[in-house]
Parts: sequence; structure tokens; C-alpha cells
Amino acid sequence: MSRRLRTERARARGLATALAPGLAATLALGLAAARARGLATALARACAAVLALGVVAALGVAPAPAAAAPFDYALTARPEQAGARQFEVAVDAMNDTLDVFDIRGRDPVYGGTNVGDYTGAHLRGGWKLAERWWIDAALWRRKIEYRNDSGSLTSWQLAAQYRFAGDAGDVGGGSSGATATAAGPTGGATAWALRGSVWGNRSGTLDKRSPTALAGYTMDSVAIDSPRDLQWQFDVIATRGGADASVSGFVGIQRGKVDYSRLSGTATAGTCPYAVAFGDSTTVLTQTADCTGSGGTLAAGTQVTVDNSALGLNPRDALAYTATVLRAGVNAHKRWGAWQLRGGLAYEHHDRGNALEDAAQSLSGTYESGNLSAALELGYRFTPTLTGFVRGTAWQHQLMGEVPFLYNAVTARRSDRRYGIVSVGVSASF
Repeated sequence: MSRRLRTERARARGLATALAPGLAATLALGLAAARARGLATALARACAAVLALGVVAALGVAPAPAAAAPFDYALTARPEQAGARQFEVAVDAMNDTLDVFDIRGRDPVYGGTNVGDYTGAHLRGGWKLAERWWIDAALWRRKIEYRNDSGSLTSWQLAAQYRFAGDAGDVGGGSSGATATAAGPTGGATAWALRGSVWGNRSGTLDKRSPTALAGYTMDSVAIDSPRDLQWQFDVIATRGGADASVSGFVGIQRGKVDYSRLSGTATAGTCPYAVAFGDSTTVLTQTADCTGSGGTLAAGTQVTVDNSALGLNPRDALAYTATVLRAGVNAHKRWGAWQLRGGLAYEHHDRGNALEDAAQSLSGTYESGNLSAALELGYRFTPTLTGFVRGTAWQHQLMGEVPFLYNAVTARRSDRRYGIVSVGVSASF
């Protein structure tokens, strides 16, 4: 092998080693200001500019609509009390104007920037299928801004619920003047229900297209294909009260999987351009164009393969995992004429396995397993069937439960940030 070829291969291997943690941070959907050990200074600069959604997650800027696991704050064993058929549409947002508590503004890194600006919308519908059966579905579309880049994702939910004890209570159906009966807020039997749901989040490709300096090299772009999660959730719900006032509680368990299809990027070492692909066990660098150096020209197509163990990081251990989640919560609602107030609290505990926890401790120096969320909604009934509302939601540890794929070994470092979001919309019951 010629000296020139050996030199170029050595340079490519050096590039692979330098880029590994940076691209892993990209796969993690970015860590804004990560100080991973080893390449701390270089990685902090690189990772602070990666994927919009990941940076938002790492910062704790929550790209989500209503609550922790979808709409948990509003779970009730008597959903038909608001109407046998229900529909909700809303816009969800966060920006400097809506950040009334100045949470983002006080951030030492992103205060005063557009990092974490969120725009989105969601639809939700429910239907009383039979006397004790209820089904509902929801769909979200979200977009997050990060400087000159942005990222989008789609979220969805399907659920079925069966009330196995207690009756429907007094049904308001959105009509004014609904009165409490024997099943009202202070009397009557408690209703119990079982609920099963499947939900998830997915994005096509999240990428950063602007160059980033890293350890003496140039990372021209980084991308993750099809980051996603799929969750199965089962809850037991108890409700006491009627259409004018009620209190509910729930406990549940969830099993989910976080995964991705491909992590890749492009980089430059000297004058040589490379395509970089991270696999489950190896990283491959492929020269994408002829490269002219002091020893002559090296043809495109030259490849260098590096074992991931030599890089000190296995992307699958750090970024893809299965998890079991235990959850519990309480909520209540009250009507005064045309006005309605609803609020709830929920807590969830995540067990993601030893591999992810160890990787998070290694890369981020911390690991979060619990998350508390709270929601408060004020509504006004314009007609017997149409209600407008404004809803605020707050999270203790950002979106660990709402968009699970945003939490991993790299973003764990910023998961201690609190955040909130505002939704404004209308609901119809008939």
C-alpha cells in the first residue's frame, strides 16, 4: 500500500474517532451545549447546533400539545358525560411572547433566541360506541425552530375504554343548566373503567445542513432517518361526580420502544470529502470524490471501517431502547354556568434498562427516571354544543413521557429543565 493511501486512511480513521461522539449526539437528536468527556469543548460547539428537535428536547423546550402521555390529565371513567360524540381542534405554540414566566429568557445559552419556538396543531375525537364502551383518537403535527434549521414530527393516539362498574352518571351533553343527580360530585357510586391505548411519534429525517467545526475537521451535515417510538398503555380509572363537577384518578403501566433507521453525515478531512455511516457495530467512512493531496490523487470510493468499540460508543445502547413506565394521576373539573375549569397532575416513572442508564451516566453524567406534569384548562361554552378553551401545560423534566424518542443517553443532560406550552382551541359535543 502506498504511503499516500496509508496517510489518507489514517486521516479518515482520525476523522471517524473525532466525529463519533458528535454524530451520536445528532442521533440523540442533539444536545445543546453537551460537554461529553474526552472532546468536551469541540462537542459542545458542534452539538449546540444540531437537529432542531433534539436541541429543543435537550434544552427542555417542549414540542408537544396537551399533557404528559397524551391527554392523561383528562382521563375519566365517564367521558360520555360531555357528550356521546366529541371533537376538539387546537393550535399549540410556544415563543417569547407566550413565555410569560421567562423560563427560556433566563436560559444562559438560548435566552433571546428562537431556539425552541414551537408551532403546531392537533385534532382529537371521541365516540360512545355502546353503553359502556368509549373510543377516541388524536393526531398532532409539530414544528420546532432552531436558528436556521427546523424539524417536524407527527404524533398519534388510538384508545378504547370500557366502564366495568358504575353508571354514566348525569350526562351534560354540553347543554346549559345541567344539574347534578344522585351520582353528583358528593354522592352516588364511583365509576371504574379499563382503558387501553396505543400511541407514538415519528419523524421522517431530521438533519442539520450547515457546517460545524469539530476537533480540527469539518462536519458538513448530520442526519437521522426515521426516529420513532411506539407505546402500549393500560390504565385503570376511577371517577366520582357528575357533569357539573367530578374528580378522577388513574394508575397505569406502559411498555414502549424507541428506535431509528439510520445515522449518517458528511465530513471533510483536509481536502477529502467523506460520507459517514454509523452501523450497529461499525462506522464506515466512504470518500465521495477524488482527493488531491501532497502525494497525488486518491480516487473516490475509498472506504475505511472502524469498530464502534474503538470509538467508545455504541449508538444502539445510547439511543435505542425499550422501556416500562408506571404512571398515576388525578384530575378534576368544575362548571359555573357557561364557564368550566379543569386541571390535573400526573407522575410517571421510567425504567429504560441498564444499558441506556449506563450510557446516559457516561455521556451526560446524569439520568432521569421520573417526570411530573400538570395541566390547567379554562373553557367557555358559547353554545350548547360549542366550547372555546385555553390550556396550559407544564413539565418537570421536559418531554420524557410525551415524545419518548427525544430522551436518550445524550439528551439526558438537559432533561432537568422545566417547561410549558399553551394550546388554544374549540371543542364540540353532541
